Amino acid sequence: MAGRRKVLSPDHARALIKEAIGIIEGDRAIQAEAAAEIAAIEAAHMSSTPEPRSKRSTRP
Repeated sequence: MAGRRKVLSPDHARALIKEAIGIIEGDRAIQAEAAAEIAAIEAAHMSSTPEPRSKRSTRP
């Protein structure tokens, strides 16, 4: 997650806490469910965020 975004949405924070609880309790089902939620949230964020333009032109 380093370098991607600086502020987490409430859903993302909740899913991270859920994953941590799964890790602490040793419940792989909760951990896997939270990991899937996190992946879905990050995928939705990446698809809605335009990619930064580079300073150099990519045209030949």
